[in-house]
Amino acid sequence: MLIFLAVCGYQLQRQRLRLRTLQRQVQQAGYSALQLQAIEQEKAALEQRLREQADAFAELAHEDELSGLPNRRAFDEALVREMASARREGRQLSLVVMSIDQLEQINDTWSQAVGDLVLCEVAELLRRSLRASDMAARLGKKEFAVLFTSTPLTEAERVCQRLQRLFGQYGEWGGRSEGDIAVTFSAGAVQLGGDQAPVLYQRAKRALAQAKQEGRARTCVA
Repeated sequence: MLIFLAVCGYQLQRQRLRLRTLQRQVQQAGYSALQLQAIEQEKAALEQRLREQADAFAELAHEDELSGLPNRRAFDEALVREMASARREGRQLSLVVMSIDQLEQINDTWSQAVGDLVLCEVAELLRRSLRASDMAARLGKKEFAVLFTSTPLTEAERVCQRLQRLFGQYGEWGGRSEGDIAVTFSAGAVQLGGDQAPVLYQRAKRALAQAKQEGRARTCVA
């Protein structure tokens, strides 16, 4: 992904240089009307490609390559934005940080490729099961987060319980036969108080650690 982003950035820079060259040419005298028209058309086409590539570059920079969910950078930005909005409008906001249980064991038993497919399936299940106003993100490795807008902590906890049931009903994790792989998650759920974003996230992480200590496949609140 880093190499691909670097290539995209290089291409954008080259096209910007070409655009500046065309702009200088237009400012020079001695061009016929047809030549000026051709230069203006090329400028317009370059500007359109620059806009499209810049949009694609920005999207890639905020998307997790494996799962297609928003990545940690996108999540951090959304968390700060939604916290400010919730406080301004007097709305409740809940955050869940979840970790896929025993992913290392799945990788060791079935292969990294199967483990990666499990992560993709987790992402798809989250996409299908959450409201459009909620945000699921992959923070890294086996860690995901869900930002619940206009949602009290009790409701966020109920959603986690429902997700646990859906995980249990999904029978063919990793493309294996039904029942070969069981996937559960541990989660920590918190509600917005007077915290700043890093503190709210750390509170959720502490609740997640408690869920793991208590046996996994459960949600603890803080």
